[in-house]
Amino acid sequence: MLGLLVPVLALALAYFALLDGWYLVRVPCAVLRARLLEPRVRDLLAEQRYGGCVLPSDLDLLLHMNNARYLREADVARAAHLARCGVLEALRALGARAVLAASCARYRRSLRLLEPFEVEPPELPEDLQHWIAYNEASSQLLRAESGLSDVAKDQ
Repeated sequence: MLGLLVPVLALALAYFALLDGWYLVRVPCAVLRARLLEPRVRDLLAEQRYGGCVLPSDLDLLLHMNNARYLREADVARAAHLARCGVLEALRALGARAVLAASCARYRRSLRLLEPFEVEPPELPEDLQHWIAYNEASSQLLRAESGLSDVAKDQ
């Protein structure tokens, strides 16, 4: 029995150390929690919150949450949001997947080990609204140059 336990523990340690195992566990757990334990939300743009806690694997050398982890937590919250709104089910029925086209982070303060936090949508400041408008204009230009805008209109 002990001979089997050591390789299993070594494999689990390698999984979590090399593949960011907490992320690979947390996303499915967040989706299940959203589907089974939280009320359904029909409005895709309705404000929702997703709570978390800074884990040891989230820390950088300065012992605060690594900048990339903030975006990972936003990704977990996005998956939960899409599950609560029924978007993930609709995508699965279509054989499609959700793809994040862009992200932007503004870091307000450090988060320390085991500190709780919430991911929530703030009011969009004017500079962010300009950034969104720029991205939309850029996308329209690229679609026009590639001929995709004509295809979308035909469908």
